Amino acid sequence: MEIRLSDLRDKQVTTVSGERLGYITNVILDSSSGKLKTLVISSDGEDREWDINGKMEKILLKVNKVMAKATAANKKGDGIARKYKFDYRKDGKLDITFVRLDMKKKDLHKYANNDIVPFLYKKKGMKNIKKIYFNYADMNNVDGGEAGIGFGSLYLKNKSVRSNERKLLITLHELLHTQGMGYNCIPGMKSGDTHYNSKPGYMLESGKKIGPIYAHDVDGCPQMMDSVYLTPTRSDPWDPYKHSCLFQLGKYDHKKIRRVLDMMKTMSEKKMSYRTRFSSSCKIRDWNRVKGQKGFYIFGRDENIASTIK
Repeated sequence: MEIRLSDLRDKQVTTVSGERLGYITNVILDSSSGKLKTLVISSDGEDREWDINGKMEKILLKVNKVMAKATAANKKGDGIARKYKFDYRKDGKLDITFVRLDMKKKDLHKYANNDIVPFLYKKKGMKNIKKIYFNYADMNNVDGGEAGIGFGSLYLKNKSVRSNERKLLITLHELLHTQGMGYNCIPGMKSGDTHYNSKPGYMLESGKKIGPIYAHDVDGCPQMMDSVYLTPTRSDPWDPYKHSCLFQLGKYDHKKIRRVLDMMKTMSEKKMSYRTRFSSSCKIRDWNRVKGQKGFYIFGRDENIASTIK
């Protein structure tokens, strides 16, 4: 069941037996109109009403305050304060969508996004390629958060995100992964990973500084300053989805990126791990499809995306 906050504000939603429904609260990063956040609850989970008690909105608004400060202060940036494009209602509140998962917590994958993403994409129609769906999941999981291009989640009951400050820091961190960060060609990135080798205080290490992923001097390597999901948007923006899910590289065709793509062309799905990548993972990648064959497949597309690389 999917319910818009605008339809439910100040209303109590219950089943016919009187039980209050639980929801997924969704914030969508939209390249043209904005972003929508989500609270995910398993079918047997308690609804703590994060969607309507203002707690989530308070954290998310602070996320953009931190982003604006960090981007304006970035040494290699252009000095302009940028933030994520949030989607707001007519009354000025964040637009939030609610859904309850159709699975019990005990039946979810060890890494819950493996079930959350297909559920949202296939059963809830959250498949707009110009949006990024980031969830506040009211459950525990292996990590405090996990994200990639298209989808991500913060797990509210994980011990690493108990305080509001930690929720803020992990949200900042995971939202960078929804932008493809960090790319393997950015200075200081770990080999085969999407985090810095060691940069305490930076968002990729759960801090508040954004660092070289935002702006750098490496030709052919993506920088977040140019992302279409930030506002104000630059004159020649880049779309992480087109780049890292469809492999439409455009000007960002660094040799390290090309090297990984060459591997993808010849490597079977069985041998290709999630670390065979040049950026954070494309979350709509279909790992269960055409097992044993060579290539890269995503939800909603029949062709092997790796075969389309130019």
